[in-house]
Amino acid sequence: MLQSFLPFSSELWLIATLLAVLIVPFFTKHPSISTPTVALAGVCFAFTSLFFTDSSPHQYFHNLLLTDPVSTFWKGTLLLFTAAVLILWFATHDRSHDTSDAPEYLTLLLGATLGMSLMASTNHLLMIFLSFELASLPSYVLAGFRKTHRLGAEASLKYVLFGAASSAVMAYGLSLLYGLFHSLSLPVIAHVLAASPSFPPLAAIALIAVATGLGFKIAAAPFHLWCPDVFEGAPIDIAVFLSVASKGAALVLSLRTALTFAAAYNYAPTTPLIALSTTIAIIAAITCTLGNTAALAQTNIKRLLAYSSIAHAGYMLCAVSILLKTSHSAPGFTPSIASTESLLLYLAVYMFMNLGAFSVLAIVHHHTGRDTLDAFQGLGRTSPIAAGCMFCSQISLIGLIPFAGFTAKLNILFALFRAGGWWWALIVTISLNTVLSAFYYFRIVRAMYFEPPSPPNQPRYLGPPLILAIALTSSLILFSMLLLFSPMSRLTTHFSQWSSLTLPN
Repeated sequence: MLQSFLPFSSELWLIATLLAVLIVPFFTKHPSISTPTVALAGVCFAFTSLFFTDSSPHQYFHNLLLTDPVSTFWKGTLLLFTAAVLILWFATHDRSHDTSDAPEYLTLLLGATLGMSLMASTNHLLMIFLSFELASLPSYVLAGFRKTHRLGAEASLKYVLFGAASSAVMAYGLSLLYGLFHSLSLPVIAHVLAASPSFPPLAAIALIAVATGLGFKIAAAPFHLWCPDVFEGAPIDIAVFLSVASKGAALVLSLRTALTFAAAYNYAPTTPLIALSTTIAIIAAITCTLGNTAALAQTNIKRLLAYSSIAHAGYMLCAVSILLKTSHSAPGFTPSIASTESLLLYLAVYMFMNLGAFSVLAIVHHHTGRDTLDAFQGLGRTSPIAAGCMFCSQISLIGLIPFAGFTAKLNILFALFRAGGWWWALIVTISLNTVLSAFYYFRIVRAMYFEPPSPPNQPRYLGPPLILAIALTSSLILFSMLLLFSPMSRLTTHFSQWSSLTLPN
């Protein structure tokens, strides 16, 4: 039994860190410093433990949890990103205010991280719901954790209401699947459906209900309405955490679920698989178009980045839609590898892009008390390093050469091109949306470099830790994933080669 816990050492480290964060304040006089330090150390240990665990495909605990290279890659990405969020919180939070609630704040953050880690490590209906709720419930509290912030309380309430409704619908769908197929194993359900001569209408309703819950976490249209309000009211570090971690976990789970059904149908162009792939593609196209269109009218940068995250979720859903091979597909094309590789690479790049943008927003908000577009006016003169990081992030979010966003978006476009057929419509959709997104991203660039500073002035001096952090983020965005065959691209290709083995029966 003990051997079964070893592949989940990163989760065990998170649990131990969570307990340590609650206990440490009883033995120190400075909890605002000691607790984030302990939390950061625990996350780093959890990340390091991934290098010593077996990631070969296997199921544990009566098929409740599984390990495979895809889940390992996501855990590494998530833990690395969580460490960056902790550094951002530690560097920018206002120490003049009461920080005695830091242990509770960080406990909720680590609890949400644990749930998002488990979401990528299961294809069992019960564990899907438990990990989904473990990721969601702390997020609801974090969105409105600052009790004196009216917008935070409003954002938390909206998040709870939308989340409760989507969780109830998802639970209903999961219960329907169990009632229909008398199994909690997703691969078993998929193979029974594939062997059935007709697709039961009740099964379609159940899958739609499950997709509703996943769509809420991804903030895919039409389940995106909570996202802008929650981002505006939540603390900046939580907004960036939800923009990447929450969406990423739901996207990886969606990919696993979709590929499970695709593998059961042997990636053949059958009617149920065509319907599933087409539905995901339509939702993806609507999501990215709606996100980019709504962002055009925003002057609040947090709301603008919220709609931007919705648009990027749409781009990543385009990768999830690649589920079958048709006569128009390129020779040697493998849907599971194409979709997995393009999604993993985009998630890794998007982590750095969004982190850079939100880091600069946190710095500007910390010094000016504003997060609107006018707070960025003249930033290129008053703080060139912060403006340079924001410039790299914005151009990369558009997807332009020579930044990493270009590589990530090109990877998705290339996967869609190799899929052939009607997937070419998604290539046109992504291309048009890229042009559309340039209009609102360049508004920030124009404010930083072509408009005079507005009072109160932006930060003129940044401490060495912040300079190092944003310079490192900019360098990673610009150089680390610049070329199509860069180390990160090769890494995601390596992990995606195992995708056909990540769905044990």
